[in-house]
Amino acid sequence: MDPLTAIGLASAVIQFIDFGLKIAARLDDLNRATSAQVPPSLQAISTQLPLLLSSLGRMKTGSQISKLDFDSKCILRGVVAGCMAQIAKIEEIIEKVSAAPGDSFKVKIGKVFVSLRCDEQAWEIERNLHTYVSVLVLHHVVDASAGAPAFAADHFFDVREKRVSPFIERPALTKQLEDCLDRTARSQAQAPTLLLVHGKRRVGKTQLVLQYCHQAHSLGQFQTAFWLDASSSQSVALGFEAVFATVKRSMDASRAEKLEFVGSFLKDRWHPWLLVLDKYNAQEHEEIMELLPQNGHGGIIIISCLSELPGVDETVEVPRYLTQSDQAEVNNLLIQAVHNRSTAGIKGAVEKGADVNTLIWDEWPVLHRCVLLSLHEAVRFLLAQGANPCRVGTCSSALYWAAKSNSWYIFMMILDCRDESGSLWKQADYQAAAKVCAQAGNIGIMEAILRKTEEITAKCDYETPLKNAAGKGKAEMVKFLIGRGELKDNMKQGEDALVRAAIDGNFEIVKLLYEEGHVDLNARDAHGTTALCYVAKLKGMDRNAELGIEMARFLLERGADPNLCGKDEGPLHGAAIYDHPEMLQLLLKHGADIARVVNGWSPLKLAIKYNSPLAVTFISSYIVSPEDLDERQEMINAALLYAAGKGDRDAILQLLQAGADINTRQTEEAGGSTPLLVAIGSGEMQSARLLVRRGAKLDMVGERGTMALEMAIRKGYELLARDIVEKGGDMKVKIGEHGDTVLGLAVRERHLKVVRVLLKKSVDLEGDNKFGETALDIAEENGDEKIIALLEGREVEDE
Repeated sequence: MDPLTAIGLASAVIQFIDFGLKIAARLDDLNRATSAQVPPSLQAISTQLPLLLSSLGRMKTGSQISKLDFDSKCILRGVVAGCMAQIAKIEEIIEKVSAAPGDSFKVKIGKVFVSLRCDEQAWEIERNLHTYVSVLVLHHVVDASAGAPAFAADHFFDVREKRVSPFIERPALTKQLEDCLDRTARSQAQAPTLLLVHGKRRVGKTQLVLQYCHQAHSLGQFQTAFWLDASSSQSVALGFEAVFATVKRSMDASRAEKLEFVGSFLKDRWHPWLLVLDKYNAQEHEEIMELLPQNGHGGIIIISCLSELPGVDETVEVPRYLTQSDQAEVNNLLIQAVHNRSTAGIKGAVEKGADVNTLIWDEWPVLHRCVLLSLHEAVRFLLAQGANPCRVGTCSSALYWAAKSNSWYIFMMILDCRDESGSLWKQADYQAAAKVCAQAGNIGIMEAILRKTEEITAKCDYETPLKNAAGKGKAEMVKFLIGRGELKDNMKQGEDALVRAAIDGNFEIVKLLYEEGHVDLNARDAHGTTALCYVAKLKGMDRNAELGIEMARFLLERGADPNLCGKDEGPLHGAAIYDHPEMLQLLLKHGADIARVVNGWSPLKLAIKYNSPLAVTFISSYIVSPEDLDERQEMINAALLYAAGKGDRDAILQLLQAGADINTRQTEEAGGSTPLLVAIGSGEMQSARLLVRRGAKLDMVGERGTMALEMAIRKGYELLARDIVEKGGDMKVKIGEHGDTVLGLAVRERHLKVVRVLLKKSVDLEGDNKFGETALDIAEENGDEKIIALLEGREVEDE
């Protein structure tokens, strides 16, 4: 048969494909059975050969080959013959390196060495196959996809460490490895990245890195990777010689030449590479570092028990793996150690695997609690172990608590915390720390904050450092803040600080803010209240009354207005509430209006409301100028109405003695009642009897046209009814919608005692209402046997 005929060429292609598929199957079986003994060259061929066979398989029909020109047919015939020869050589190598069932250990070891000697021959076969594929592609005999495996020989993934089964995933640690080598894996690092993976023995460091290597390789991140024994500098050098043999497919060179070649090889890689140095011997660190490549887009992972090594770029600690219950147990040990303030206990719990970010009471991170407790060494240790100092949930940051605890040493440790992007702290963190630092009064900490930011006061913030310092009486801090210009562009915070100092009775701060800060003494807070209003109440705030007088005098003498009032009260009102006549006297001396009404309340009414007898006596007896007499009269009349409703008989007496009108009336909007009617309506019978005895008019009517006697009868106040009758109350008056007599009303309301009182006062028994009903008729309708008996003159026991 003519070898150049379409049928002849198709037959040759089919024979090659059949033979090639058998060899590919044997290679696949060999890789699965003893992958560690298979040379990398054969592994590369096992990947490339099926693709070549698949491409040639498209040319196995005569009709397809007939479409080729004469030159292409010649090329195809030569390639098929050449590939057949290469495949036969591969079969010979497989026979030499394959271990047969029943082979002794010695025979198996011998075949391992044979595989190493055959590696260079196999690489030559792989290159020849690649050349044949290139020729076919070049002359358009096969599709260019057949050339895809061309890079196989350029990738070397020589990681043969055995992975344990089952392997426990540790995603958080794997993520740390990914983050540390992220720029390297994307070819963005300009020099090799040194990553130290450290931890105690038997915590899973090697398996973790092994898992990462295979994962990164499967994702195409590190196609070239070598695993080296770093137990000594000698073993590292031998490892690099093995790399030379794998890449170069030869052992012919001196050690220096091999090391130089490996360095150049890695430097020139267009894709990222990875070296893993296992069992790292830190005692030979300098010698090992001299052997490592200094250039190229690669990463070097050092696996060691030591937590620190010179020259390392990134570090990942691998703790002992703990079950969920074990983790909870050691976390509780850590919490208990913090409660006991035991630094040794804290270190011990962390070394056992406790999470350094454990929460106490599901709220407080252990670091933040140690900061607040001023456990200096524990804070340093936890930070070194990676504890998070930032805000967690509702718990403020460790920076805040360090400023609050007033420990400069701890604060500086926290302040210097950084991450890969720089300082951990934002403007809001500094401002929060500044506010609480001002309360503590630590100028050293404040200066440290100011070195980080000039803006320690947030805009529109109710709490400011100056205000907090003023409230806590930190005079030196207030001086410091004023001196650095806190009031220059924001006088409002000075005004707030003045009010806060006044509330807390910090006289020295008040003077400082006025004298050095030039703060307006009449400034108001959000309630419209001035500093003088708060100072006037200091006696009632468990503060020295004399201090309040001294502060008030200071403010008044420097222009504070005693008549500036807030939404609910002014200075006089506050002094009246807290029963402080000396303060009242001082305020009145400086022009306060004694009759000033705020939100419906005069100082006198408030004094009665809050049971301030000294203030009631002082105000009610205070002599005003003639032009203010009407206002005074209005004030004491209103106070009398209030005292009557409150039932304060002492205040009623004092007000009457001061000239209050016993028959004054409320406004029409309020009902128009007199003090007597107000007292009865409020259920204050004793006050009502006092007013009756003092001569209150009995015939004045209230809001619904009722008089005192009617109200007393309706409420069942028999003593008050008797007093009113004895003082001339009209017993002939007709009352209510039925036009009842006073006796008839008492019967209708079923008040037996009132009926008895009226009968004793000789009330008319036969008087009737507009319906002609007498008191007895009403009693019979009610079925009230006792009242009937009483009306009929029989003896009746009291209820």
